[in-house]
Amino acid sequence: MTRFRAPSHATKQTLFELAENRDGLHGYDIMKATGVKPGTLYPMLARLEKQGLMFAHWAPSPDPGRPPRHIYSLTPNGIAFVQRLSNEETQASSRSPKSGMQI
Repeated sequence: MTRFRAPSHATKQTLFELAENRDGLHGYDIMKATGVKPGTLYPMLARLEKQGLMFAHWAPSPDPGRPPRHIYSLTPNGIAFVQRLSNEETQASSRSPKSGMQI
């Protein structure tokens, strides 16, 4: 049985970055964009792939003589999941009190 829990901040950052780059991203590009360390990122990517939210494929390197690169992309289920996360975050921010207001 697969257990689902609320995504961490690092997971959300990664998912949102992948959603903005529909053609997919190399792991190093995800690290540069999000600041997520490789020891966190690669196990997370494997977990997201196992959950069916993203997939990975090999692509030729843009640099001649370099090995192929693993490219990570969201699945249709992953895109829908990111949209739900985005909607939840928008709703949560609209419910939170504005800074400077007293409760």
